[in-house]
Amino acid sequence: MPSRSAFKPRLNLIVLALVAASAGSASQAQTATQDAAGEAQAQQPETLPQVNVRDKYEREDLPTLAPGRKAANGARLGILGATSIVDAPVHVNAYTRELAEDWSALSLQDVLENDAAVVFTTNKGHLLQNFNLRGLDVGAMDIATNGLYGIAPANSVPIEMFERVEVMRGPNVLLSGMPPLASVAGSVNMVTKRALSQPVADLTTTYVSDSYFQVHADVGKRFGPEQRLGVRFNGVYGSGDMGAEDETQKRKMGALALDYLGDRFRVSLDAYNSVNKIDGGSPGMFSFLGSAAIPGVGMVLAPPRGDVNMFRGTHGQYDNSGLLARAEVDFNPNWQGYFAVGASEAEGKGLLFGTRAIVTGANGATRGAVYNVLTKSERRTAEAGAIGKFATGSVQHRMQLSLNVLKHKEGTYNTPCNYCYNTNMYDPATPSFPAAPAWKGYTTENEFRSVALADTLSFADEKVLLTLGMRHQTVKTPMVGGVASDYSKSHLSPMAAVIVRPWGENVSLFANYTEGLEQGRIVGTGFANAGESLAAMKTQQGELGVKVRMGETTHTLSTFQIEKPSIITNRSNNVQAIDGKQRLRGLEWSAFGKLAPTVSLLSGVEYIKSRQLNTGLENYGVPKLRARIGLDWETPVKGLTAGGRLLYTDGQWTDSGNKLRVPSWTRLDLTAKYETRFGNTPVRLNASVENVANRKYWIGTFADGFVMPGAPRTYRASATVSF
Repeated sequence: MPSRSAFKPRLNLIVLALVAASAGSASQAQTATQDAAGEAQAQQPETLPQVNVRDKYEREDLPTLAPGRKAANGARLGILGATSIVDAPVHVNAYTRELAEDWSALSLQDVLENDAAVVFTTNKGHLLQNFNLRGLDVGAMDIATNGLYGIAPANSVPIEMFERVEVMRGPNVLLSGMPPLASVAGSVNMVTKRALSQPVADLTTTYVSDSYFQVHADVGKRFGPEQRLGVRFNGVYGSGDMGAEDETQKRKMGALALDYLGDRFRVSLDAYNSVNKIDGGSPGMFSFLGSAAIPGVGMVLAPPRGDVNMFRGTHGQYDNSGLLARAEVDFNPNWQGYFAVGASEAEGKGLLFGTRAIVTGANGATRGAVYNVLTKSERRTAEAGAIGKFATGSVQHRMQLSLNVLKHKEGTYNTPCNYCYNTNMYDPATPSFPAAPAWKGYTTENEFRSVALADTLSFADEKVLLTLGMRHQTVKTPMVGGVASDYSKSHLSPMAAVIVRPWGENVSLFANYTEGLEQGRIVGTGFANAGESLAAMKTQQGELGVKVRMGETTHTLSTFQIEKPSIITNRSNNVQAIDGKQRLRGLEWSAFGKLAPTVSLLSGVEYIKSRQLNTGLENYGVPKLRARIGLDWETPVKGLTAGGRLLYTDGQWTDSGNKLRVPSWTRLDLTAKYETRFGNTPVRLNASVENVANRKYWIGTFADGFVMPGAPRTYRASATVSF
């Protein structure tokens, strides 16, 4: 055990030492570079500036599409701004609208299934879409929209209104501040669509088995003699059988994006409303351990059908709306100011949560639980700041100052049916449902305020990029559990990162030290230290890696260590304290681009070794090895592309006590695309099959002790007509 705990300071010191050393070596290299600059310039022939050619569907203010069009060559990193993948001092990927279209995606989950760092912790098609990133939990509410938290839907994110999905691994409170639920796993940023230089008018019809049909209209245009005003609208309506057997789902979404481009300013407005509704049933989550009151069977049984309807007759609805406005002004060519303000609200009602069951017999005998829920939440957020570029001697700077505030209110009430009926997970019975609860007001309030400063310094003709930053975060919880609270804590979170390019622009070595922050809590009644305010909890990450461009592919390989504190109860004195800690050490590879003129790649592999340091046990729900290997082939038939992905997830513990494990699983998905014209009208046809072999498997964990069956074979097909 001592050797394990000693790793933390070594890794973090390595990271910080590399950052510090780079600054010193860069100053020496700068002199040599400047001495050779005149001679090198005289010897080199004059070259034309690079021109990036974009098609009608590419936003000109975003990083370009990478070869293969599944990923982008860059991403936006919060306070660090838009950065190319090879210049980013963190492990980040940016997935594209084209990737979502290839898989006929309906939600964020359909896109993130391509990422090896992501494991979902709710069933496919569930009204709530939660996941973990690098082994740490993230909820839908903690997803950013155009770099700002507090705008995204609270339960499930519709993909049709977005252009990019940017995924940054590891804690990063400096970059964007704290999200509403204070997850520290990393950041997922959704980039909304905008009107483009050419008009867009697309109509897409989609089918998902068993009998779900959807229509999606995407229209956009710029107006005026100089095309300064842009309007983009996305509307979705879908209904039919999808998910569990005999379950019906309905989706409605409307999203409007306005923007205006002035000579020295830019303004934008995004507004959306999204409604998800289920009726007739729901998949379930199963515990084989049970509780003291209802013991489980004590072993993991074979999974049921992927579309088993454990809660036939279940119904519920989630309604989300959000608004985000942003303004930017150029003071001069080197300095810019910006201001953003946004809000969102959500309401969920019906039999949404608690679709859980305890398996009590080897024949699948089960006790079922279901809750009738009413939940509401609202968020208000704002950010202001300034971005400047300047030089101090031979060193170039890109500096940003940001002030951020986020307020979050939430209340949830439920009428439970706590394991109140007998059923069987292989042949479920129809439960009796509890009555709807009454709304009694918000029970939780959080307020996060922060100020951040970050500076990226460029040395030695941009061969070394050093990023230093700090965010002062204040956390207040005016209400906890419906009771007024005076909890208020502040913390200073630093970040240090470096990029070194010793062999040209195609190889980048990088290192970073980052932190995440969670609010502590006021110890509740029943403990010896009831009423004590626990400090905000700091999660730390150290990461080392390399990024390589090889032909038309881009690869990132990194190793990392994350340490996250946790609150535990000392049984000897009944005191709650921040004395627990979990550690995650890992190695991750991701790649995108073209392996050959007709073969595209989108792949990743992640290995994580997790540990609860206070108990020595492994974290539940964190498989050691995950792989996502995706390939596409542009066939000799004009316009026809065939592809697929192989997904592998290692075995994992189902519970924090490491008593039961679910086995590993492998899944094959296939896709095809055909692009043609009917007369002068472009048409795109997409088809995909998920879980081609229709395997039954336990896909992962929902919560401590509960596992979920994987979805059955699912067919999808869509047709897009561009007018």
